[in-house]
Amino acid sequence: MLRALLYGAFVLLVSLGSVALQGKPVSEDPVTFSLAAIEPWAERTQEGERRGLLVDLVGEIRSRTDIPIRYQVRPHSRAILEMEEGYADFVPTFVAPGINKIGKPVADLLEVQVLVLGRADDEPVDSLDELEGENVGYLSGTWYGHTFATNEAIRKVPVNNVAHGLRLLQRDRLRAVVASEVAIPAGFDPDGSGAPVRTLMRLDTLKGKIYMSRSSPREEAAEAIAAAIEGLHEDGTMERLFRNRYEADIVRE
Repeated sequence: MLRALLYGAFVLLVSLGSVALQGKPVSEDPVTFSLAAIEPWAERTQEGERRGLLVDLVGEIRSRTDIPIRYQVRPHSRAILEMEEGYADFVPTFVAPGINKIGKPVADLLEVQVLVLGRADDEPVDSLDELEGENVGYLSGTWYGHTFATNEAIRKVPVNNVAHGLRLLQRDRLRAVVASEVAIPAGFDPDGSGAPVRTLMRLDTLKGKIYMSRSSPREEAAEAIAAAIEGLHEDGTMERLFRNRYEADIVRE
């Protein structure tokens, strides 16, 4: 009789322990974001401050979910590698070849137009081939779409950021600069010289999404993040975060 009572108590304790483990909120475990260190998406200042559009986005997701989130600002190639290897649960990035092999799309963020920028007195072009042999600035490691990636007529010159490219453009070191409309710096006047730029051509439209690593087990977090992003779209916060701030300043075609 005593043995039966002891056995029953043991089974009860094991069952209660199992229920307690199952009832533990998964959200107590932080999820990890890797943010590409590309201005204005994300950057770390000399003082160590992390800032940028994606940093603001993570802040909005934090405020709308109960999921602890930690994030790092990484070089773009490393952010993608961390997603592939499972060190990062989530990475916001543009749809690009091969991305779906290492990540699952969780939520749509935005669509942006890739622009070819030139000096204000330059004539618009209908094709990149019209810039054959010319130096065209771009951010290395950034996906600008198939039109730019497959073009072999132009000379592709890496620049540090779009502002750097515009400085080289104004100094006649570059013939044009390729940039997404969101990444163009305010005023288009990095030297304060008052020299405006214009859109020479529009290239591909890019789609930005949040991807979850295929090695990540955080499906419940993915659902919460997707719901938060939907709310950001519905109340206009997403449009405010990623608005095209500078298109009105461009001399149009």
